[in-house]
Amino acid sequence: MRVVIIGGSHAGIAAARRLKKMDANIEVFIIERSNILGYVGSGLNLYLEGIISNLTEAKTYSTTQLSAEGINVYLNTEAITIQNEQKQVIVSSSSEQKAKENISYGYLILAMGSSQYQTDFPLQSSQEMINYKTLPQAKQAMTHLQSAKIVTIIGAGLIGLELANTLAKYQKEIYIVERMDSVLFRYFDKEMTQKLIESFPENVHIFLNNSVEKINLNEQKQEKEVILSNKDTLVCDEVVFAINPRPNVNLVADTLTINQDGAVCTDQYLQTSDPFIYAVGDLISIDFNDSASAMYLPLVTNAYRTGIVAASNIFMKEKIPFSKVQRTVVSKLFGFYLASSGINKTEALYHGFQTSSITKTYTQKQLFAKEDGFELTLRLVFDQESKQIRGAQLVTNSPESLEIINTISALITMQASLQQIATMDFYFNPKLSLPLHFLNDLALEALSKE
Repeated sequence: MRVVIIGGSHAGIAAARRLKKMDANIEVFIIERSNILGYVGSGLNLYLEGIISNLTEAKTYSTTQLSAEGINVYLNTEAITIQNEQKQVIVSSSSEQKAKENISYGYLILAMGSSQYQTDFPLQSSQEMINYKTLPQAKQAMTHLQSAKIVTIIGAGLIGLELANTLAKYQKEIYIVERMDSVLFRYFDKEMTQKLIESFPENVHIFLNNSVEKINLNEQKQEKEVILSNKDTLVCDEVVFAINPRPNVNLVADTLTINQDGAVCTDQYLQTSDPFIYAVGDLISIDFNDSASAMYLPLVTNAYRTGIVAASNIFMKEKIPFSKVQRTVVSKLFGFYLASSGINKTEALYHGFQTSSITKTYTQKQLFAKEDGFELTLRLVFDQESKQIRGAQLVTNSPESLEIINTISALITMQASLQQIATMDFYFNPKLSLPLHFLNDLALEALSKE
C-alpha cells in the first residue's frame, strides 16, 4: 500500500513516521513545497534569543533522518492537482530533471498547514506588513526587524506577546495593538494577566480595545503609519501581523467539503468527504473540551496527535476517534511563566456553561523552604452545578510549576470534579512539597466558598 502525504509539516511528519512504525512495508511519500521539513513557526524568536545560531536549525526532522526510516521525501515539490477518481497527485518540482510527475496513492493525507493572511484593513503594498511563520518569511522578517527601531505588533495573543518579549530585549520601542480588552484573551481571564501587563518594560506599550483601520506607507520618511480605530496614529519602522493563521485549503477547496470556518471538514476519524483522503494538523477544526462545537486550534501538539490518529486509522481495521482537546499552552513572557488549559471563565458563557472560579496565590512550595521568592497564582474554572472542572490557568515565576497544567488537562479530560480533586492522592515530602498539593488546597477552598 502507498500513502502520499502532502505537506512536510509537523502533522505530516508524525503521520509518516507512525505509518512506517506500524508496517515497514508501507510506501510513504512526503510532498513538501519548501526546502525544509517540520519548520518551527517560532524560529525567529529562537534565533533572536540566541537559542539557535541559524534559522534553518528551527526544524524537528531532517530529510536524512526520515529517509533512514524508509520515508520518501520530495522537497521543493508542490502538489498542483489531486485527481480523486484516479487516486493520484500531480506534482511540480523545481528540480531541472523533473517538471511534472503523477504520483498514485492508496490513501492521501493532507497536511498543508496554515498561513498568516491579511485582515480587512487596507494596505498600500504588501511591503507594509511582516509575517514570519515560514522560513522564507522569517529570513525576510529578521532583516527588517534587526534594523528597525520602532515596531508595531498587531495582536496580543501568544504569537504577538512572544515576539514583543524578544524584541524588547533589543531596546526597541514596541507598540502592541489588540482589539480585545485584555491580552491572551483566548487562554486567560483578564484578572490573570493584569500583573503581566504591569510588568511590561518602559519600551513596550499596549493599545487595548483597538483595531487597525489603515496602514499608510510614508516613502519619503521611510515610515509606516498605523491608524487605529480610536483615531490614534502609531508611527513606526515595521508592522508585524501576529494573528492566528488560517488553513491552506486552496488545493482541495473545490473537491472536498470545507467548513464555514475555512477548515477541511472531517469526521471523528479525520476522514474527509473522500474516504481515501484524510486531513490533519492546521487544516482541520477539532472538538474542544466539553463544548458542542469544533474549534480551529492551530497548535503543534494537535498537529502531532492528528497525524498519528490519521495514520493509525488508515492502517487499523478498528478505527480510533480523535479525542477532544483542552487547548493546553505554556509560555514565558516578561519574566513570568504562564499556562492554560480548557475553557476560561470569560469564554464559558459562549459555550453555554455556567461557571464559577477560584483563584489563589501561593508563596511557599515546600514545608521547610528557604525564602526563594516563589510565587504561583492558580485559577480553577468549574461548573456551578456539577462542580466539574472546565479549565485552569496559572502564572508563576517557577518553571517547575508548569507541569501542573498537564495534570489539570488530564483532570479535565477525565471530567473530574472539585470533590475528587480535593482528596486526590499527591505525594508529600517536607523537603519538596507541602502536605496539601496546590490542587487539593484550591479545590477544598472552592468547595468551602460554594
